Amino acid sequence: MKIAQRFPVKMLSLVLLLALVLSACSNSGGNNGNGDAAQSNGGNASATDNASEGGADTRDVGGLAVPIVQDPLTLTLWSPSGGNFRGTNFNEKLSFQQMEANTSIHIDFQHSTDASAEAFSLLMASGQLPDIIYSDAWGTESSKYGSQGALLPLEELIEQYAPNFNKILNDYPDVRGQITSPEGHIYYLPNLVLDAENLTQMFPQIRQDWLEQLGLEMPTSTDEWYEVLKAFREQDPNGNGEQDEIPLVTVSLENIMMLFAPAFGVEYGFFVEDGQVKYGPADERFEDVVTYLNKLYSEQLLDPNYLVDTTFQTLTEKVTTDVAGAWFGWSGSYMGNFTTLMEGKHDTFALAPVLPPAGPDGTQRHVSFRWQAGPHGLAVSSRTEHPEEVIQWLDYQYSEEGILLNNFGVEGESYDVVDGNPIYKEAVTNPTNGLTNTQELLNHTIGGGSWATVADPRYAEQIRIANGQTDNPLELYSDYIDFDAKLPPVQFSAEESAAVVPLMADIQTYAAEAVNAAIMGRDPVGNYDQVIEQLNKMGIEEVLRNYQTAYDRFKGN
Repeated sequence: MKIAQRFPVKMLSLVLLLALVLSACSNSGGNNGNGDAAQSNGGNASATDNASEGGADTRDVGGLAVPIVQDPLTLTLWSPSGGNFRGTNFNEKLSFQQMEANTSIHIDFQHSTDASAEAFSLLMASGQLPDIIYSDAWGTESSKYGSQGALLPLEELIEQYAPNFNKILNDYPDVRGQITSPEGHIYYLPNLVLDAENLTQMFPQIRQDWLEQLGLEMPTSTDEWYEVLKAFREQDPNGNGEQDEIPLVTVSLENIMMLFAPAFGVEYGFFVEDGQVKYGPADERFEDVVTYLNKLYSEQLLDPNYLVDTTFQTLTEKVTTDVAGAWFGWSGSYMGNFTTLMEGKHDTFALAPVLPPAGPDGTQRHVSFRWQAGPHGLAVSSRTEHPEEVIQWLDYQYSEEGILLNNFGVEGESYDVVDGNPIYKEAVTNPTNGLTNTQELLNHTIGGGSWATVADPRYAEQIRIANGQTDNPLELYSDYIDFDAKLPPVQFSAEESAAVVPLMADIQTYAAEAVNAAIMGRDPVGNYDQVIEQLNKMGIEEVLRNYQTAYDRFKGN
């Protein structure tokens, strides 16, 4: 098994500390007329005593001169409203207000309440594109729209005008490969996670107090998971005298598949085995996954309403009414949020992370992790009249100053610097206005994991600790991550995309329907070979050929 590559975890902390030292030194020499801005810019970068190339009133931020323009400039940016959206416009966030003051660039946010793929496609087909476009699917879509001429190739602009992002590409060469199109272009700037221990995303979580109540050990295999879930169903761990427990809950079939499918050697989507791209539902071993989940469902160990109750609200209700026993989810918004919600309402409520279960042959692998470069980020329209200013504004997001603004907000408003580190104010970590700390933070900034910037590990750490998690559960999974088995963010050529997209639209729909029918017993599990036969008829082999070509190209084969 390949172990996760270790990246420099403390890089951001050391650089920020150095920036503070330099700031103290330069400020002691007097004020250059821009001292107030330097002190309140949210990034602690020093104001340079000497004029930079940008003009007498500019200062250097990682090689980028700010303000970017001397006369205020407005750029347009399209972004759907979503989980990181509070209020009516991103400009209500203090971080973007400070960013405008620092760069002299105003962003005219064009927010769409429709975050669907259809709405995005309509935008891209309209011909009326803004300067900058946000998408959470650029990892696969940027090459298509770039080859059509809708997006601007950025690699030369990055080299000339984006010193902060260019440095990241040089320091982390894998990132360049992850965002480069088959034609050799970079069409978007991504969200980045450069700390290996924070690449894990979701993970199994279980009611620790229920295990203790029933005298059970933490499950370590698929067989032990079955026994624990069965005990949750039959032995009244919530102690109300009713058989109302739902041992395993979920908001999606995908989450349950990420929990159990790897134990049987497959995944619900595409994965790599010995250098060959495979599709889980078309693999013979997938019948073992379906058989196992059918057993859980038929004995009411898997939520009977898993196809209906697919919102975080329904999941939260089951957890906070003390009927949910286990699930697969995020660290902060699941484990941390549930713990916070149950404080003072349940004397023994306790959650614990669970290692990925071992399968019948001992296979044990964690698959919910991301690559350093996420698929979500910002692309530049080919219609922009200000390509240099746009790329400089984007580069600002990756400067130490921009990283602080995007992760922590404005110094003195949402955080203070203590011993060289940004520390959230009590009003953010423990709000008294009825909001969760995550919601309160979104009043100040967009969040390091949701934007074209670098996610600062101290951001997640402080929110986690504020929610009662003193240990980082993500660290548990690094030894179970196999980068060789995860399909990287491959990008298709126009011809490959034309072949794959229409076939997969039908294949994914059919696979979901067939798998759910088998799990719920509507179709006999023993007939799964017919599912594989149908997938072959629908063209899965042609899809895999194109994926293999894209994968080999990504790997340089």
